[in-house]
Amino acid sequence: MKDGNETSIPDDDEPEPLDPLDESGWLIWTDEGRHAYRRRFARFGNRIETLQTFEDYRTAMRLSARVFMEDTLGQWAERAAGKPWHELRVAALTGDSASVERARRRYETRQKLFVIS
Repeated sequence: MKDGNETSIPDDDEPEPLDPLDESGWLIWTDEGRHAYRRRFARFGNRIETLQTFEDYRTAMRLSARVFMEDTLGQWAERAAGKPWHELRVAALTGDSASVERARRRYETRQKLFVIS
């Protein structure tokens, strides 16, 4: 978490947030992992102390990633209101290929009209 953002994903060169599972199969959090993920999970209703298995950890990561992405899209939408590329970006991030193609055509048409005017 070099960027100070509690929701960022560790780089390959950063230490893992978890030590290997103990003999009972429970997670052992490193101090760095506990510090890095406590706020992220708490924001989405998960206390890091309750995450005992790797499956608990994966579920918490998935839940927090979804809400993080929704928050990001909301912030982008506020800043991009009325911008011609906004529809294209939203379509690309939601992954609907028909919406992406429709938004791309509209964006290209707007660009052509802009050049003409």
